Amino acid sequence: MCVTPEQNYAFDVGGFLVLEQILSESEINEALEALPDEDLQAEELPGPIERLRDHPELAKVLEEFTFDGYHAEGPPVRIEVDAPTGLVGGGAPREHTRSYLHQNDVRFAQGIVVLWALDDIDKGDGGFVFVPASHNSAIEPPPVLTTDGSDSPLVEQVVLRAGDVFLYVEGLLHGRRPWRSERRLIAFTYASDKAQRPGQTTEDPPDWASELTPEQRAVVAPDGRPDAAPILDSDGDTVTLRGEPGVYHPSIYIRDPDCEIDEAEFYHWDLCGHIVLKGVMDAEWLKAANEAIDQNADRIEVGGDAAKGSNVLAGTGVPSLRGLFELPDPQAEPFRRMLAHAAVVKRLNWMMGSGFMFRNARAICSVKGTSGHGLHSGGDPARPVGTYVVQNGRTYCEAINVAWQLRDVTEADGGFVCIPGSHKARYPITRDMITCDQTMGLVKHVEMTAGDVAIFLAAAQTHGAYPWKSDIDRRVVLMGYVSRNIA
Repeated sequence: MCVTPEQNYAFDVGGFLVLEQILSESEINEALEALPDEDLQAEELPGPIERLRDHPELAKVLEEFTFDGYHAEGPPVRIEVDAPTGLVGGGAPREHTRSYLHQNDVRFAQGIVVLWALDDIDKGDGGFVFVPASHNSAIEPPPVLTTDGSDSPLVEQVVLRAGDVFLYVEGLLHGRRPWRSERRLIAFTYASDKAQRPGQTTEDPPDWASELTPEQRAVVAPDGRPDAAPILDSDGDTVTLRGEPGVYHPSIYIRDPDCEIDEAEFYHWDLCGHIVLKGVMDAEWLKAANEAIDQNADRIEVGGDAAKGSNVLAGTGVPSLRGLFELPDPQAEPFRRMLAHAAVVKRLNWMMGSGFMFRNARAICSVKGTSGHGLHSGGDPARPVGTYVVQNGRTYCEAINVAWQLRDVTEADGGFVCIPGSHKARYPITRDMITCDQTMGLVKHVEMTAGDVAIFLAAAQTHGAYPWKSDIDRRVVLMGYVSRNIA
């Protein structure tokens, strides 16, 4: 088994990968029979469990993802959950020893955890949960996400069939939920042979360490490492040892309490490349916008098939109404209200900075049978208009789309889809993913209700649309903005 381009892309963007049906039914049964009731010990693993650890199909993937050799670290762990846990991991604050790195076409995952499913695990069963793409996040997750039992839509439960393998970057934000009924899920941790882990220094302190001051000893032979290292304070003239261990890492920047940026929204934007603002349009505004489209139905033009040769997305051409701001009075008014709406301006200011400009707009009016739109845009290949950067507490991007939803939309209907985290991709998306013939568990449909507004990275986030299947026409006004750098 070689790592495919789709698997490379999925692991880089999502931080996880599912290998389906690696074990045969007989291998599953052998592992179940060998699974002891007590804790497993790395030195005395039963043969079938040892074969899971060293499985040749898994080895090929680990060799690719760790770059320069790897080894199993510690004994396997049976995932047993009685109560929900808070989420741990994530790209920030940065913990280099468990991070995922990619530079000069070299990928380096310092730690990978592998879950072997010995039972079917269905949606709602509980067990292992995770936040896709969180290994690449540059923003510390908000407490609302990391608290025990968080029901954030960003948190996904792993769904597997017996014999499947789930691999994830150790730095992925993850946790556990109680089993609805017990399932057998075994976790092995692997580290790169080049990984630097805390606590690797096991030598006894030198004899002369006993002659040092407590402050000097804290940097030569500290107590409590690696779990609770001592903290030294200094004002530049004197050094003092704090009474309690922990982590102290000062920053020149502090959070601005007056910035009016919602912390959870900011994290969602950096993680996914899109956010949804709920209920921006009221019923009267929605009615006026829909009636304006109805009254100009003769101006709707049907474009070409946007499916990019996909059978999954195939359908008829996409109908659009343009010239929205030039419609006769008062039909243009509901669309002109969208141009500089307070809710949108507030977000565009912190997403790309002031000075942004409107670029284009159209109303998408798909009827049943209208084709989807093949996935496009993304972080690779790099293009000036497709950049996304977080620096000094600010996000920078050059092009943003704002989608005003005029009617409810569910996944069964079709419509907007995206790959959260794809604005940070370091691999090009493959042809099979562009056409949605393969999704690798990454392509997500965004459900919305009439009056919601979706804001997404126009050129940095990979996005598209599923074909329209509802008897009720799709109605969304898509407006594009560019930053002051390219306006």
